[in-house]
Amino acid sequence: MLCLSCIIVGLGGILPFTTANSIPDFLYRDVVVIGGGASGAYAAVRLRDDFGKSIALIEKQNILGGMVDTFVEEKTGNTYDFGVQSFLNVSNSMQFFDRFNISVGSSSTGPSLITEYIDFNTGEKVDFEPPSYTEQIAAVSKFLKVIEPWESMLRPGYWNFPEPDKIPEDLLIPFGEFLTKYDLEEGAPIIYSTTGLGVGNMSEVATMFALQSFGWDMARGLTGKMGLFVPTSGGIQSLYNAIATDLGDDVLYSTTVIEMRRSDFGVFLTVRNHKTGKVSVIVARRLLVAIEPTEDNVATLDLSPSEWKTLSKFTYSNEFTGLVDNAVFNKSYSYFNLPSSAAPDHYLVFQREPTTASFAYSGLGHLFRVMIIGNKTSTAAEAKALAQSSFNTLLNSGHLSGPIQDQELNWAAFSTHGPMHARVSIEEVKDGFYQDLYKLQGARSTWWTGGAFAVNFQTKLWEFDEVLIPKLLEGL
Repeated sequence: MLCLSCIIVGLGGILPFTTANSIPDFLYRDVVVIGGGASGAYAAVRLRDDFGKSIALIEKQNILGGMVDTFVEEKTGNTYDFGVQSFLNVSNSMQFFDRFNISVGSSSTGPSLITEYIDFNTGEKVDFEPPSYTEQIAAVSKFLKVIEPWESMLRPGYWNFPEPDKIPEDLLIPFGEFLTKYDLEEGAPIIYSTTGLGVGNMSEVATMFALQSFGWDMARGLTGKMGLFVPTSGGIQSLYNAIATDLGDDVLYSTTVIEMRRSDFGVFLTVRNHKTGKVSVIVARRLLVAIEPTEDNVATLDLSPSEWKTLSKFTYSNEFTGLVDNAVFNKSYSYFNLPSSAAPDHYLVFQREPTTASFAYSGLGHLFRVMIIGNKTSTAAEAKALAQSSFNTLLNSGHLSGPIQDQELNWAAFSTHGPMHARVSIEEVKDGFYQDLYKLQGARSTWWTGGAFAVNFQTKLWEFDEVLIPKLLEGL
């Protein structure tokens, strides 16, 4: 039960946010979840519908799903997923779609494109010759065999991460060095171009963090050992729209935490709807944090100095993606950014972030998907400016057709996918960081999920939730 003193302290905390004409709603719940992305939305459904717990889900946007990003073509109603593009068929993930009557099918490969390698900094065509697709898949298959012994250390989550003196050295060396050590360089182009680019210059990142960007299940998916699937209609957002309908008024949209008190006996939150100004007070027995623990995100979560000391060690990538509608792009092309030094066959040479990774035809109209990889501080405005600069370089160097003067990127959609790919220095790993991180689980009635505690793939996050939820429910 929540202590009376906690409630009194909480009541004092909300007074500055209320007026005589604005009496807050009071909600009493078993669990309050912060964040309605993949981790939070899934956990909310499982906790409420399958375990019978009362919940409140706090979501700062006006929809659930986080970085899903489904674009709907206005004239035709056709959809294109420019954020998350498919699901890994792990555990019971397909059954989660079944419960919402959403049919699924094999992941589509999209239009067949010609890849043109260009240094977006100079406009120079890069005469890069990647290995054949067969050679790349063979290298990925070999890669999977090498990394399989370490899977339980990192998936799902770091529950079984070894003590510092027992960490395999291969996990701590730069990923480029690791690929070279095991003669896996021919797999680098496909690893990077699918999901490995999320960490920036993949060659320089520690292997354990590269494996969180492209690891066991992505390798299984590419080599046919695991299926990839998508909804057959409505795009990936259709799942989260169905979850929203299911959860109904238990979701507080456009809402953020403005005050919190946490204790071993429960949590007390004051939240505000940033559209209406409405303040609500939530008293809950458990808190589940399903957002990245960045300084901005946790500023109002009543962290102790020791909690913040641990969480502040994370650094992140900021990814951005969008759709641009410019007829000067060739519909049969994917324009991929590589340094000139990658030619002709230097497979481990990549651009440093921040960088525009690619412009690739979507299959709809003149829409091209843009991927921008930022660093820890990159903003949406900076990402758009970087994409525009890359576009100008492609125009001025003759890689695109049509008039080149004063042409602006026409953004049909844009989304910020970050911060993500949380990681720390190797020194921190060796100093027991992940043991310290997981000591936060359950402390002061609080549990943590999401990419910093697991990995940023939708169904892998669900898999992590399946391990976490029974722990959260103990004694509830």
